[in-house]
Amino acid sequence: MNNEKKISKIFTNQIFFLSSLIIILGIIATIFNPRFLSLQNLVNILQQNSILGIVAIGATLVMISGNFDISVGYMVSFATCVISVLIYKGFNIFFSVIIGFLICVLCGLFNGVIIAKTRTPSFIITLASMSIFYGASLIVSGGASHSLGGKFSTLGRDNLFNVIPYNIIVMTIIFILVYILLRFTKFGRRIYAIGGNEAAAYLSGVDTDTTKILIYIINGALVGLASLVLVSKLGSAQPTTGQGIELKAIAAVVIGGVPLTGGKGTAIGTFLGVILTGLISNILNILNISAYYQQIVLGVIIIIAVIVSNIGGIRRK
Repeated sequence: MNNEKKISKIFTNQIFFLSSLIIILGIIATIFNPRFLSLQNLVNILQQNSILGIVAIGATLVMISGNFDISVGYMVSFATCVISVLIYKGFNIFFSVIIGFLICVLCGLFNGVIIAKTRTPSFIITLASMSIFYGASLIVSGGASHSLGGKFSTLGRDNLFNVIPYNIIVMTIIFILVYILLRFTKFGRRIYAIGGNEAAAYLSGVDTDTTKILIYIINGALVGLASLVLVSKLGSAQPTTGQGIELKAIAAVVIGGVPLTGGKGTAIGTFLGVILTGLISNILNILNISAYYQQIVLGVIIIIAVIVSNIGGIRRK
């Protein structure tokens, strides 16, 4: 009986499920197109999803705490527009980049304070702030695209020693740091506690308001970092630059095993969720399948992932 439980636990484990699915899809893709396993293609998958990965790991912290932030897409737009406009007008690159990064940190602080102090559902607050950030993007940019003129391209386009792209390095470092934060720190345990049962966490001595605010500040900082990578990669920005990235990030986090109610999840799960979404897109591109179908496939994968992650809970009931 114990062996059956152990086997059941393995096969309903999100990490095992995602790893197996990634391997199976990789084998299928290689059968249809041997180019899939080329080093260049594998690097391309990581590189193309590095920005999503950075945003998704921030969303992981927020969602484990039982909250949401659907404003991150237009937060990216706001920051990239500010950076591109400042550089376009001749301001120092370092100054422009720091201002763009700090804007995201302040946006995170803005969301966090309102959510923590008013007890208003995070979905509603970040829905409203999404509109605010989009409006700010339009005001700053004048609704137009601004080019960086080839400046600040290293972070998004260049490679370390002409081998490893800098954006992959940044994403990897962020995932490692967040893994350590969630796995080994008191702050990480507080995030899980708030997501599991906020009232119980408060009664056990956790400063829930401060923890929530810090979570949103960290999320803002990670979005700011993703904004720097994105604007460096694109070489320009417009008010819709970050549009839709919030939904992809939430999808990757849910696929990675974080329930919408919070309290559970890992950085490794989110990383695999990001890889899986990127893998699906890459496979469909290699097979010359229309981008329209990619959204359908991604939706099906999300449904399957959510069902698998909840099988254990269903059985207990």
